[in-house]
Amino acid sequence: MAARSGSLGEAARRLLKCENARLIVPIEIIYGAQKMALQISDQLPSLVHEPKVELGAEENTIRAGSPNGPLFVLGGIEQSLDIVWVPISKDELEDVWRRFEQIVSDLLSVGYPGCIDCAGPAATEPWDEAQSRSGF
Repeated sequence: MAARSGSLGEAARRLLKCENARLIVPIEIIYGAQKMALQISDQLPSLVHEPKVELGAEENTIRAGSPNGPLFVLGGIEQSLDIVWVPISKDELEDVWRRFEQIVSDLLSVGYPGCIDCAGPAATEPWDEAQSRSGF
């Protein structure tokens, strides 16, 4: 899980910075995703539209997108390098989701994205997806 923490953090940051995001999840985690979207809405009043949660057809895959294109994919097949991708196996879905939820919650609690340097040095550096994937 440690190798994935950076990618999960970047995925969380992208979600929290995005207006009109769509979060597409499998049935196993739809309740948690809806709860997280409400938390984002409550703690980010500057965000006019919290992420819209949708039930996805793909098992073991969590996707997020914006009006401008994909933000991240957790699970599924390898994505292009402009998308944060975290490989997960079927038995890891709920564990990875819980870790992602915790990262989102932690970022919200420190005031991200409206704060300066509150998300650590990784949040201020350009994201290197190729480097991140080399650790998987």
